[in-house]
Formats: sequence, C-alpha cells, structure tokens
Amino acid sequence: MVTRRHFLSLASLSLAPMVAGLPARAFAADDVIRLMVGFQAGGGLDLVARALSAQLNNGRLANSKSIVENKPGAAGRLAASLVAHGPKDGSQLLVTPSPVLTLFPHTIASVPYDPLHDFAAVGSLAKFDYAFAVATDTHITSLKQYIRQAKDNKKLQTFGSPGIGLTPDFVGMMLARANGFKLLHVGYKGTAPALQDLMGGQIAAVCATTPALATAQKTGRLRVLATTGARRSPELPDVPTFQEEGIKDLVLEDWFGLFARAGTPNDVIASLNKAVQASLADKKLQSQFKTQGFEVAGGTPEEAQSLLNDDYEKWASIVKAVGYKATS
Repeated sequence: MVTRRHFLSLASLSLAPMVAGLPARAFAADDVIRLMVGFQAGGGLDLVARALSAQLNNGRLANSKSIVENKPGAAGRLAASLVAHGPKDGSQLLVTPSPVLTLFPHTIASVPYDPLHDFAAVGSLAKFDYAFAVATDTHITSLKQYIRQAKDNKKLQTFGSPGIGLTPDFVGMMLARANGFKLLHVGYKGTAPALQDLMGGQIAAVCATTPALATAQKTGRLRVLATTGARRSPELPDVPTFQEEGIKDLVLEDWFGLFARAGTPNDVIASLNKAVQASLADKKLQSQFKTQGFEVAGGTPEEAQSLLNDDYEKWASIVKAVGYKATS
C-alpha cells in the first residue's frame, strides 16, 4: 500500500515561534536568498512561495531577505537544475512540487539533476492530494458506479488531466489496472482546458488536484467521485477516498518542499529550517495556504529528506507496476 509518513501536525508547529527570534548567519554575500520557482507567477506553487517569502522577511532571517524568482521551463526541471548546480551557501533555494524530484526521474529518460544526491532538504511546506470527477450530466454518483459502467461503455473510458506523465495520469492508470479495464488518457496543458472538454463532452472524466476540482464541484459542473489522500479531504469531506472505495493501493499525496544544493553547511540548513518553521506557524500564512486548498506541513530537514527518499522509491515501484515507458 502506498502510504504517507513524516508530516508533522500543525500542533507541532506551535513551538516554532520560540525559534523565530534566534540569530541567523548571513546566507550570502549580497544577503539575498532567492526562492526559485519552476512555474509561472500566479499559480498555486508561486503563491505558496510568495506567502513563505513574506513571512521569512518578517524578521525571521536576521540580516538577510528573500525574494521569489520564477524560472518556468520543462515542468519545473529548469529551476531544479539551477539549484542543483548553484551555490552551496543557502542563497538559492528550490521551492518545488515533490514529483519534480520523486516522479520525473522515473518517467523522463534524462533529467539534469540527481534528486537524491544534488539537493539538501530544508523542509516540507504543504501537502495536497488529487480527485477524480465526472460531468454531472453523466448521472454517475459513485466511483463504483463509474467503474461498473466504464467496463462496458467506451465513451466512459476517456479521462483528462493537466499533463502526460504527471500524478493524475498515474491515478487513471492505477484505477484502470486495479479494476481490469482500460482508460484512454488525454493530457492537457493545465486543468482549465481539461475541465472545458469535460463540460463539452469530449472526455468522460478528469483527474486533477483536489482544490481545483473542489472549486468546480461547487459550481455544479462536475461531481467528484473519490480523492487520493490517506483520509478525506477537508475540501470535500463528503467524498470518499479511493481507499474507502476498495482500491487499497491508490493512496497518493504530493507536497511542496524547500531544498538547497547538496553540500550547503548544516548550520545554514538548520537556520533556514527554523525560519521556515516559524513562518509556517503564522496564522496568516496558514490562512493563505488553506485558501489555496493546501495543508501546512512542516518538520525537520531529516524528515523532509526521508519523505523525499520514500516517495522516490514509491514512484519507482508504481511506474514499473503500470508499465510506463520513460519519455525523452
């Protein structure tokens, strides 16, 4: 079974304000810490990075300050490569969704970094899961009903997601494999065009982040049938998980993490982690994360590193099990 470990509860962050005032060393000659984001401004990851940066600049970095730099390209791999080959002084940090380091190395023939050796984890920031939905005019009201009808109806065997080879793509593969039928995946450049085709009847189902589909469900345009978390999503408390619906191995949760280049001194990593912990304990930041549908995570660098290692191995097993062929 795919499981999730090592996330601390929000209660464990309550001690973080105690370390907020601790002195921190200067991380770089120009006293600027660059938070590298591998996606365009305005997206969920960018908003997380900017909320974090604002808190870090609220007296948590002593004589340093942080800025967000968007380096979109190659689905986040460009920013990861820049940090992997950048300075080892904590002045350049990667803010990334976990699949860039845990999934892509197994699905892309060559990535310009080694996820297990080129990075030093600073901490996990937030976590989120995914949801599987159909258009309301299908009159399907449960995952079991969808599976039963999809086995005999090819029109129900098409589903869309925000991209080929991303976590939602694998949700569809794992769902089909667990129930003995095939699903035709259609990859889109984002969630919005996938939802547009779902409403237009071009595809029968869609898989995307739970926050994105929860918003669409509230409009009545679609019905979410299941979510991928280990427990029900706070965004959709009435929607069962795949595990509850009998698909025991389909438990997938991704997360946003903060990473420095490997070789960054331990005292720098520790100082950064203390500042991040204090930031995550801030009520305003927690509210900003919640508005985006993300749950605050947190924890030590060692816990984030362990989570990275575990997820890397987890995805290696999943990719092999579904027979996914790496792309160039």
